Amino acid sequence: MNQTEKHRLKIGIPRALYFYKYGPLWTAFLDFLNCDVKISIPTTSVIVEDGTKDANSELCVPMKIYFGHVKALLSEYDLDYIFIPRYVSSHKEQFFCPKFLILPEAVKYGLKFDTPIITLEINVKKNSEHESAINFGKILGYNEETMIKAWNYANQKYEEFQDKALKGHYIELLDELDTDPKHRRKKKMIKQIIPEAIRGKFPVNILVLGHAYNVYETHINRDLISRLKAMDCNITTIENLPKSEFIEKITINEQYHQYWQSEDEILKTARYCLKDGRNKIDGIIFLISFACGPDSLIQEIVMRDMKKRKMPYLDLVLDEHSGESGLITRIESFTDMIRREKFQ
Repeated sequence: MNQTEKHRLKIGIPRALYFYKYGPLWTAFLDFLNCDVKISIPTTSVIVEDGTKDANSELCVPMKIYFGHVKALLSEYDLDYIFIPRYVSSHKEQFFCPKFLILPEAVKYGLKFDTPIITLEINVKKNSEHESAINFGKILGYNEETMIKAWNYANQKYEEFQDKALKGHYIELLDELDTDPKHRRKKKMIKQIIPEAIRGKFPVNILVLGHAYNVYETHINRDLISRLKAMDCNITTIENLPKSEFIEKITINEQYHQYWQSEDEILKTARYCLKDGRNKIDGIIFLISFACGPDSLIQEIVMRDMKKRKMPYLDLVLDEHSGESGLITRIESFTDMIRREKFQ
């Protein structure tokens, strides 16, 4: 029995981890299947605290935040399912970070709740993405034809979203996926560091490098992008770059090839800054999750490359204890240094 013959299934999506990358794909996919999609509220201090209490202390802060968002969904809505995807690989030569491989089990056994988890597994080493969609549909009672149409529709909508994201306003586009008016993000008033009279005369072009769940998680990064804009910075992120920048394979050396898929995107973006984008980028800020193994490996590679090419570089390590004043001081000093060098 499918959704046209019974009540709409209410399915919750935590606003954390790869929601910031694949949220448009997931919501379009579930919308096509006539599901009532519920997204958790933007991250708050309570969500971070709740997640930290229940997650293993050795987990990275994005995972802790994810736990908090699952709890927020369960407390706000009476759900039929919690949607927790398992991303293993979407390229046959690479894997996603282990936290995505075990995410459904980590949440299930870490939080212990009654609402069932529904999982979409993306693992092209094992099945095509269409086969993954078909397997997902079997749980809800949909046939193969419907699931293929649903997946094709979702990918079309996802491409449209990515095209819009090239122009910026990424977090606002993501927020539009949530139709609950109670979840409207409150705009934070940030002091304009550069006087209005000279704004735009001495701009600095900054690439904010990192996973989408660090770059666009405004609570944990203390509204970094908005703060940089207040310092008269033009911002570029991975999501603002055309797909053509991610085609050519990254090879570290003859012995080492990039194993982690998400980190591969970061390295390709760093390569863009040193090649095609060399004259478009004045400096790089790399956001790193505390206790992230893959990031700690490539951070050293990125830092050495930037130092060798004399590209200004700053890394910011984020955790649940990150302070606002320390972050502001560091990015102010970084942008001031670049501006003095650029306009001396």
